[in-house]
Amino acid sequence: MDNNTATAPRARIAIVSPDGEVANELTLSLERAGYQITEPKDGPADIGLVDLRNKRVTAKQAKSIAALLRHKSPESSIFFLIHPTLNTPARTALKRYGETIPARNNFDHVVERCRQILRLRNVADEAGERMKTLATLNRLFEFPSIATSAKPINVLIAGPPSPTALATISATAKTAGKYVSVLSAGQALRAIDTGQFDCAIFLPSPKDSPLHSVTRAIRRHPKYAGLPIIHVAEDEQNLQQLAKYGASEFILQQHVPHDLSARIQLNGRRARLLRSMRTFLRACTGDGVRDKASHAFTPAFLAEHGARLSARADHSGRPLTVVFIQLTCDNEDTTIHERMVLHRAAYLINRITRAEDLTARIAPDAFIVLCPATTKADAGKLALRIEGVIANTVFRGRDRHSLHAIEAVTTICTRIPGAAIEEAVACAIKAARCIRGTTPLQQSPR
Repeated sequence: MDNNTATAPRARIAIVSPDGEVANELTLSLERAGYQITEPKDGPADIGLVDLRNKRVTAKQAKSIAALLRHKSPESSIFFLIHPTLNTPARTALKRYGETIPARNNFDHVVERCRQILRLRNVADEAGERMKTLATLNRLFEFPSIATSAKPINVLIAGPPSPTALATISATAKTAGKYVSVLSAGQALRAIDTGQFDCAIFLPSPKDSPLHSVTRAIRRHPKYAGLPIIHVAEDEQNLQQLAKYGASEFILQQHVPHDLSARIQLNGRRARLLRSMRTFLRACTGDGVRDKASHAFTPAFLAEHGARLSARADHSGRPLTVVFIQLTCDNEDTTIHERMVLHRAAYLINRITRAEDLTARIAPDAFIVLCPATTKADAGKLALRIEGVIANTVFRGRDRHSLHAIEAVTTICTRIPGAAIEEAVACAIKAARCIRGTTPLQQSPR
């Protein structure tokens, strides 16, 4: 893998404080995660973070701050950092204008929450841009509708019995159509595998509890990664430890009776919408839209949708990263066996990439992956995953006794602001040729 890219932040976060003082610990935590700290006057931000810890702010003042952030950054999400002991009426008032996150001196859980909401925004942005491109194409196309079910939310509750568990069950019963309570990690995995849940709640458990491993396993599973898990924390000190386990949605146990019901409803509906958008991104097809052999997009669609993504990147200031993938079979034979192997490898690449990425096949052995709002480091992880999966897979030709190994070599290039998508793709291909001295690409599969 080779990187040929400029440095760009993952996202821009505007931090606002009523007294004008921003905590250094908060700034350092966000900068270590790759985010750029800005002020509202500096231009549009991806997230607006309002620090209200140990500050007395009325609902009217909070509304004014939120209105200022909305005016400067209409597309941004707004988070209110609050003291864990803030009373219920004040929390309810703040939730009208944004999401509340309890915090004191540790901010790892704040970083995880920002990462989660940015991922949701990226999927929603790509779904909107993809629909615009399909609507303007002068071709026949098909795609599933983006819709959510109005059925009641199904909830899984996992954790040991305790007064907090009873409070959680009571709050869940107010809004869930069906809820299942389990005690152990094994029961939780079995319930998730056999049932259809829109939300899960993990109760406080010891540090060595297997439930923490379940959180990581679900986050890495392609089928259940979209399941929102609300972790109930005993206190604010426990939030940092939960963030290390991969948790991104939190609630303090003293807030369970008043806040959990609304949180379940919000996360369940949001998960259904996210699942519907991902289905749309994976399934949209049509005449000249996807390559039939690999299910990757065609060069024609890459050119049309890539131009829209480039314009979107220039407008928002977010990076657009191009990953070029070159496949090499273990033999020089260009028979039907090798073509079949390349088709299967191409289909595998299309499955590895994220739903919000656009994977296009520009030649039988070459692919382009467009990664909107993705930095060099994140695109590098995607490229390494593709190389690793392809290298550790044995492909069969038409003859079952014919086994093939394929090597995938990737090159990463960040699009320069203002450049056309063709220039960014050419930059990635040129970098790959300089590294390997490859021959010109094979003829496009169109």
